[in-house]
Amino acid sequence: MAPSLLFKLLRKRSVAHIDADGKRHRLHGSTRVHTGMEIQIPTNIVLPQSTPISTRGSVTSTPQFVQRQLPVLFDNQALSVFQKPSGLPCQGGSKVTYSVDSLLNNNSTEQFRLVHRLDRGTTGALVVAKTRLAAARLAAAFRDHEISKTYIAVLRGVPDMPHGTINCPLLNTGPTVISLINNNLHEEKYAAKAKSAITKYRVLKSGSLDNTRICVVALNILTGRKHQIRAHCAHVLKCPVLNDSKYGSESTTGSIHLHLSEITIP
Repeated sequence: MAPSLLFKLLRKRSVAHIDADGKRHRLHGSTRVHTGMEIQIPTNIVLPQSTPISTRGSVTSTPQFVQRQLPVLFDNQALSVFQKPSGLPCQGGSKVTYSVDSLLNNNSTEQFRLVHRLDRGTTGALVVAKTRLAAARLAAAFRDHEISKTYIAVLRGVPDMPHGTINCPLLNTGPTVISLINNNLHEEKYAAKAKSAITKYRVLKSGSLDNTRICVVALNILTGRKHQIRAHCAHVLKCPVLNDSKYGSESTTGSIHLHLSEITIP
């Protein structure tokens, strides 16, 4: 099974472990498995037919097209770091023509493996493993927060404090909405589902754009929650990422101003 398909099934909570009593336990991407475990996957999966590398993809999905879409920032025998553009999702899905995963693996004899993701609109450094061993080690390093990431964002508005640490749990309410745990959400059913989320920020520069106050900030996330930076900036700092129509009040068709500028791998 292709890693991208497995990750997709895990995100949809479609993979389960059957214990000795016959009970099913949904598995997450971070769940550790061991020899002897009984794993259940859906039986109605339709696997894509294997085709030669040279005939995969459309006319525009050529190695030259991939190089333009995903410039290489760093490369060695274990991993590659690509510059992901805005609008290109990391993995395929409904209404997705191209993804990082399909562009790389449909136009190369190597088997690239995603070890972390960036939101569709976010740009910046994307690390991809080139071997199973590298994928396992990198995934563990990301999971254990051994890899540091610095984002640069343009915010609509200027935070009251020029720097600080946001320590506010996030609640995933669905595939497209992330809500903060506020004072009016102390019910146990919400608190039990919330996950800790910590973001450090520092204002680098402030100014005006079209009579609107904006600022450039550097952000470091100590946890890796979905839409963490976007939710923290909008709900805690009250300064949403510029052009973020999901968490900001503005309606726009432009790209959000969020960029992964630096990543440090031990």
